[in-house]
Amino acid sequence: MEHMWFLFAQIPITVTAAPPPGVGGAVSAILSWVYWVAWVAVAAAFMIGAFSWATGNEERGKKFVTGGVIGAIILIFWTAILGGLGG
Repeated sequence: MEHMWFLFAQIPITVTAAPPPGVGGAVSAILSWVYWVAWVAVAAAFMIGAFSWATGNEERGKKFVTGGVIGAIILIFWTAILGGLGG
């Protein structure tokens, strides 16, 4: 019986994973929507911050404007970030 184990140990097994058809398009569509919503959120944060700052609430305005600028910087490098995460 020990000889059988030796025979099975010599068989190379190669498994290549492939996503099901259509998954790439669905993932691309979802990421496109996330990207679009993120830009809307950045624009809204910047507008809320500018309005708050103009009406005298400087602390809240600074937080929102800073958050909008940081969000915009992150979105500018969106493809590089995803490429780095995905390998």
